[in-house]
Amino acid sequence: MLEWDWRELLRKAVGLNLLRARPALPFQRLLPLLFFLVGLVYLYAAPNFEASDSAQHVGMIKWIADTGTLPVQSGDHEQLYGQEASQPPLYYLMMAAVWNAFDSGDFAERYLPSPFTVIGDPSGRGNRNLVIYKQPYPPDLNGSSLALYAIRLLSLGMGAVTVWAVCQSARVLLPGEAGFALLAGALTAFNPQFLFISASVSNDTLVNMLAALIAWRMLVMLRDGFEARRSFILALLIALASLAKLSGLVLGAVAALAAVWLLIRTRDRRGFSQLAGMTLVAWLIIALWWYGRNLALYGELFGTATMLDYFGRRSISLGQLIAEEFEGLRVSYWAVFGAFNIVVDGVFYRLMDLLTVVGALGVVLYLTRQRRSPQVVSAVGFLALLLALGGGALIAWSLQTWASTGRLLFPYITSASLLLALGIHALRIPKLLIVLPMLAFSLLAPFLYIMPNYDHPPAVDRPLASATPADARWGDLRLTAYEIPLAQNWSAGDEIPVTLYWRVHEQSPLAYALVLSLVDEGANVITEFETWPGWGAMPHPWMTLHTDYRDEYIMQVPADASAAGELALEIRWTVFPDGPDLSAELETGEEQEALSLALGSLANEE
Repeated sequence: MLEWDWRELLRKAVGLNLLRARPALPFQRLLPLLFFLVGLVYLYAAPNFEASDSAQHVGMIKWIADTGTLPVQSGDHEQLYGQEASQPPLYYLMMAAVWNAFDSGDFAERYLPSPFTVIGDPSGRGNRNLVIYKQPYPPDLNGSSLALYAIRLLSLGMGAVTVWAVCQSARVLLPGEAGFALLAGALTAFNPQFLFISASVSNDTLVNMLAALIAWRMLVMLRDGFEARRSFILALLIALASLAKLSGLVLGAVAALAAVWLLIRTRDRRGFSQLAGMTLVAWLIIALWWYGRNLALYGELFGTATMLDYFGRRSISLGQLIAEEFEGLRVSYWAVFGAFNIVVDGVFYRLMDLLTVVGALGVVLYLTRQRRSPQVVSAVGFLALLLALGGGALIAWSLQTWASTGRLLFPYITSASLLLALGIHALRIPKLLIVLPMLAFSLLAPFLYIMPNYDHPPAVDRPLASATPADARWGDLRLTAYEIPLAQNWSAGDEIPVTLYWRVHEQSPLAYALVLSLVDEGANVITEFETWPGWGAMPHPWMTLHTDYRDEYIMQVPADASAAGELALEIRWTVFPDGPDLSAELETGEEQEALSLALGSLANEE
């Protein structure tokens, strides 16, 4: 009995202490570290050039590091930096110093664009890699590859600061609500798209960080009023953001409106004048030179009209933009990887849609309850204004060129995360019900969706026992076995799994291109695609000699396929890029234009 009492007393004491300590646990302070650790998984999973426009961002860094000058926009599309020459240069100037710290003489050997990449279309199964890599996993940490990973590590650090700033903003908005800060920070930290971009080479990472810091300091200003030291920090951040990316100007405009509102409310002309003067001086010192350079070179402050002249304008109505591209913008805020060609399961997007709708309703409810608190309402109002202006700027830009991607909303992620968290908080939804699933999904996404698109086909000791032996040769390349479904009736839209086992017997100086086709009994092509083994990841000269590689594909019967009769898979190889087709030499010595494998028949749906 005495022993039981002792244990019960201990349990109660420990439980009581935990309950008392829980609100004080610095969960939101640990989020930046946890974000960084999860971000390392994305750093590993996505090779160096596979985020949106990463190659062009690298081109900017390399040009500045090699020449010591900024590139000038021109119609020369051969330059790697491309349209990024129009961007404010702060990120590139910083990272050029990092690039110069490494031996990058092997860059031409590392940057090998794939000719088969399908950009902007996530409906395809393969050819999603922008670049081919001799060693995607584990990452090659040598030469220019190491330099890029160092730059990406610093970019990831900027993402961690962004998460920290979001948490600080949450503490300003709802002081004493640790759960709210945790939720707002997690909506940023465990957003798979934000993790993916933060772990890439992109000037987005710098402007995202500066924008989050500006939003935080703006909220502090609205709460506490003008103060010289705080005004100096805000002025410096605004000037830096305007030299990081043009979206930084939106932050400056909203901060200026917040300062005007504070002036009206407090009549503190001296404080307002200090902030205005500091901001003007900081901008003149830090950013004026770049905008002046644009005027001198292009006759315009921003250089965007020149960029559109060289890299393409478009004319699209707002209705068309919403109808055709809103879905892509919506889902890419949460998770679209690679060259806008890798998506996740649709259930994730539907859950995020539901969360957004619930959060928006919760914000309305919260404002209704707090309508007599002008300080809270004004803070929420300016967060909403920042998001609205940022979204409006993105829409205006998308009407002129192709820019409907969710990552361009990340400079306003403080507003998005805080408003969403505020709505969830107002509805009293348990915070961990949101935080833990997002953490789990953000950890799983690199393994489920990113790495399979860049990894080489695996080397195996021998084909599986279920595989059908084969002996067909194309030059130095041999098909040793294959796995296809038993012959059956196929219908439009069906997916046909195909596994091929390749072996190289001699080191070839040529790269062969693999062509897989579904053909009907009249040898008419129903669908086909061209690739390299690994669905575009590994040219066959990189294969180890006398080793079997398991190469898996999905052949999809087109939804509009109407042919009826026998269906076959044809396997062909051509000498890349413009060489002749190679004949398939069978074990009997017979040569064929293509190796044909019977799949059954294609049913006519009509």
